[in-house]
Amino acid sequence: MSWKKYEPRAIAAKYDADRKPLVIELSTGAELSVTPNLLGLSPDADLNDVEITGGGFDLYFSKIDEGAFVPDLCRSAFDMRAAA
Repeated sequence: MSWKKYEPRAIAAKYDADRKPLVIELSTGAELSVTPNLLGLSPDADLNDVEITGGGFDLYFSKIDEGAFVPDLCRSAFDMRAAA
C-alpha cells in the first residue's frame, strides 16, 4: 500500500489577507488554517498566489518563491494542538 493514500492533500487553498491565515481545504474533508509563521515565513509574506502542486501534496507561493509540504503542515498543526 502506498503511504500517499493516507496522507492529507490540499484540494483548495486561499489566503485571507485581512485575517492573515492561509486556509487549506484537505482531501479528508478537514480545513486547516495556518499563519505565515507556521510556514517559517515573515508575518507580512505575500501568500496571495498560492498554487497546489504535486497532486495536492505541495503548496507553492510564486511571489516569494517558497513552498510547503501539506502533510508536514498538518502534522505541525496537530503537534501544536496536542502540546497546548
